[in-house]
Amino acid sequence: MCGGNGARIIQGCLLLLGLLFWCNSAGAESLVPAGQALTLAECIRVGLQTNPSVEISAQNLLAVREKAGEAAGGYYPTFKASSSYAYTTPANAKMGVSPDSFDTRLAIRQPLYDGGATTNLVAGARQAIAVQDYEVVRTRLEIVLFVKSAFYEVMKRRDLLAVAESSRSDAEKHLEQARALYAEGVSPRADVIKVEVQLSTAGLEVIRAENGVLLALANLAAAMGLPASTDFSVTPVGAISSLPAAALPPLAETIAQAQAGRPELRGIMARIEAAQTNIRQVESGFYPNLSLDAAYGWQESNYPPEDRKWSVGLTLGIPVFEHLTTKSKKNQAVAALGALKATELQTLRGVELEVQQAWLALKESLERRQVTGKVREQAEEDRRVSEGRYQEGVGNILDVLDAQVALTMAKTNEVVATYDIATAQARLDRATGVELQEESK
Repeated sequence: MCGGNGARIIQGCLLLLGLLFWCNSAGAESLVPAGQALTLAECIRVGLQTNPSVEISAQNLLAVREKAGEAAGGYYPTFKASSSYAYTTPANAKMGVSPDSFDTRLAIRQPLYDGGATTNLVAGARQAIAVQDYEVVRTRLEIVLFVKSAFYEVMKRRDLLAVAESSRSDAEKHLEQARALYAEGVSPRADVIKVEVQLSTAGLEVIRAENGVLLALANLAAAMGLPASTDFSVTPVGAISSLPAAALPPLAETIAQAQAGRPELRGIMARIEAAQTNIRQVESGFYPNLSLDAAYGWQESNYPPEDRKWSVGLTLGIPVFEHLTTKSKKNQAVAALGALKATELQTLRGVELEVQQAWLALKESLERRQVTGKVREQAEEDRRVSEGRYQEGVGNILDVLDAQVALTMAKTNEVVATYDIATAQARLDRATGVELQEESK
């Protein structure tokens, strides 16, 4: 009987958990209707709403804020109600003294002075809130970078698929041309075979490119916090329209912007302030504390007690032997502060390196795109000439095939360079701590 009830309870719990999971999944997927084409701004907005990292940082911030309220409780009085019973063996049984004692009382204590312990504890809690605020900003910037990088990867893979399909279409035209020339007796059967091999190879590249698009879409869905199997597509509206100009900002100016805007640096500064406050909070242990105490209650040998009593007084606590412990705590706090200052310098150097790497990557991508555009134009001209010579019977099919491979490679390099610019700009924005754009809010 008990076993059957237990099984039903377990089944009910599993059903409830499944229902909760389904509701959460449905809520996330409802942001992206099946088959919808998303712009970059829409992908960022979805990512900032559904990525679990946002919820984690928000809940951590909420917990830190509650700690501030807990610390402020030291300013307010404490109120306690207690009731006790004690049995005491009488020294002389003939005295007629009852061994029972009932005590019920209400007590209140109001701190008056604690050497600044509560004040510094509240200040430290507020500084911890600032630290977590910067962590929330850092998390949002990371999500924006992940979404942008994944979005640009989808666009790149889609354009590479178009290049592969164009190459396959050109190979089909070359095969028709080779078969026609072979039928006229102008070219050998070997030319037809070579073009057929190129067509098969082009078909394989199309398959790889199609799979690359699907994989990039799954990565984008994961970056947005959605299931990898979510059915959606992307549209380039607002994605590549604002590519950076050829002129880059000075590197020194970019590094200065990062030093002022990176949430990691601002967060470590808040941690240093919190550590300094913690030292002052520990130092409060060297000073006495004073509180106002009041109590009202009943005490008697019978229950309920009826003998009323009350008391009002000041309580002064003077630390005597705690100085050594407090001194050790202070030394620990001072050491922690020194470690944080070293961490600040380490973080600063890491930010400077990250900015320089992103800046150089953007510079290289801009220069590479200029070159790849010229290479593509040259490859198109080379293919046009090779096809004309082969059509006239004075050229070799190998020249046509080589020209086609070179053109495909040139188009591929141009696509990669174009989206490398966008990705490098996104990484530079993240490295400098650029605030979220209006469309992503």
